[in-house]
Amino acid sequence: MSTDFTEFNETNDLNEINENVRISEIIETAYDTSISDCPPDPQIVVEGPTAPTIYTIPTFINVYSISEQKIAENGCILFDNTNSLYGNCSHIPNTSEIYIWKPGFYSVYISIFLANSCQFSLLKNSLYTSPASVVGSFHSSSQNTNYFIIQLKDDDMIIPTELSSTGYACKLQLVNNTINNPYVSIGSYNYGNKIPQISASITIQSIL
Repeated sequence: MSTDFTEFNETNDLNEINENVRISEIIETAYDTSISDCPPDPQIVVEGPTAPTIYTIPTFINVYSISEQKIAENGCILFDNTNSLYGNCSHIPNTSEIYIWKPGFYSVYISIFLANSCQFSLLKNSLYTSPASVVGSFHSSSQNTNYFIIQLKDDDMIIPTELSSTGYACKLQLVNNTINNPYVSIGSYNYGNKIPQISASITIQSIL
């Protein structure tokens, strides 16, 4: 009895090819994302609150005075010099007013050299005193400092000024709240040193 091995091998080869084709079709079908019994995911849109106006540049200002001053009750410290200024703020040397037209939170540092007992605070728009800003001393020849944070809102931008890019700003001043004295004196004696010492300074910087 003879066996045709050539025919047998050809049949096996054909069966193997067909099997490989079926396996390839199964793999392709498994990864075909166009064939699916599941419905597509629904489009879910969540709308949040409108984002606040974002100012892309920082705002900071540092002004100081080297002159001795006598300041009446409800009077304000004059700042002789502007050391640094950037962003949405302005100050004219030899004036008391600092203008800021960017709403937000600000860190504030004040330093006042007093020749007699007195009290000062940060005044906003000639109307409102920031409670956290009040500082003073019952002793003469002292330095008073304070560091605090304030918030300036959109409705604080009510003072017309050409210094502001918007035409309006919030006005900030250091005001004398001392009672029972016709005036108070600020100044820092330099004891013969050539470099003048500051009598008052204020630094305001945006933080948010």
